[in-house]
Amino acid sequence: MNDLDLELTRLTCDLIRFETIADRPDQLQAAIDYVATYLANIPKVHLERSSANDKPALVVTLQPTRSPRLMINGHLDVVVGQANQFIPEVRDGRIYGRGSQDMKGSIAVMMRLIRDLAQRPQPPDIGFQFVTDEEIGGRQGTGRLRDEGWRCDFMLCLEPTDLGIMFEHKGGMWAQLRIPGRAAHGSRPWEGDNPIYRLTRGIQTIHERYPPPVGPNDWRTSVTPTEIRVGAGSRNQVPAEALVTFDIRWTADTTPEAIQADLAVAFPDAEFVSVMASAGLRTDPEHPDVERIADIIERHTGQSPRFYREHFATDARYYSHIGVPAICLGPIGAGLHSAEEWVDIASLTTLYHIITDYIDTL
Repeated sequence: MNDLDLELTRLTCDLIRFETIADRPDQLQAAIDYVATYLANIPKVHLERSSANDKPALVVTLQPTRSPRLMINGHLDVVVGQANQFIPEVRDGRIYGRGSQDMKGSIAVMMRLIRDLAQRPQPPDIGFQFVTDEEIGGRQGTGRLRDEGWRCDFMLCLEPTDLGIMFEHKGGMWAQLRIPGRAAHGSRPWEGDNPIYRLTRGIQTIHERYPPPVGPNDWRTSVTPTEIRVGAGSRNQVPAEALVTFDIRWTADTTPEAIQADLAVAFPDAEFVSVMASAGLRTDPEHPDVERIADIIERHTGQSPRFYREHFATDARYYSHIGVPAICLGPIGAGLHSAEEWVDIASLTTLYHIITDYIDTL
């Protein structure tokens, strides 16, 4: 491996060792501190730290501005894993470990980019956002930074894409409903009002209104029941209420308000306990910056990049939602959120060169 391969590998492995899950604020802060320490002695770098609800963030710019031409975004937080997953392993050109693909390998690329770009005689007008809450929604990280006035003309979110271009993903929505009933002894059902019957009828109605997608290319809104809580723990009692939660992924042909109205029709006597919605990512794949990046990817890989849409959400949506074009572009890997997560080292180096070449066109 060359110098760049070796450093990206070292940085990625160091970052994996931080157990940056949502309920470890000490580890989230330690990871942010690691990035800041790496950048501390680099001239012409402007750092701004901030935090909200124990979710620290770091923004780095190469010019004294809060509105750089390009913003590159990455998250340090990961989903929960086993203890051994926070011990990185390098083999067969890959780095294994929790967050290797999603997305500490990309964070390593960002760190090295800052170091190299800052040493240019005229550093480019680029910003970098390091956040720690993407896996739980991003509201205290990228969402907050946007609301505090951080802007850009174009955003690159370095989520794993196998060096393809993700230009759109669904919006997210979560709704919990309470269906009232009346408790009674299980042997005397006529004395109660069993909400389970209305629960099952409502779920069937939603299933018919929103048939579940049958594969990754079936691009439609999904309304998936994910949690059901019924009863107080007694098997001989008609329950007094039923609670159901829906995980909703919506496409551009509908709105959260329309979906909530459909839920109200399916569960006419239900109370909405909570509703939370977030926008999707939508960027024109023919945007000049997107086309420029696609040409650079093809030059480095020898093939046209895959343009695609995704069913899950990313922090790129926070900027797309206010009209800033944003795409996701990241390294090759597999095992996202699984026990065998890995990232390809060569693709980290390729990602570094793709971004460097794109910056040279600005």
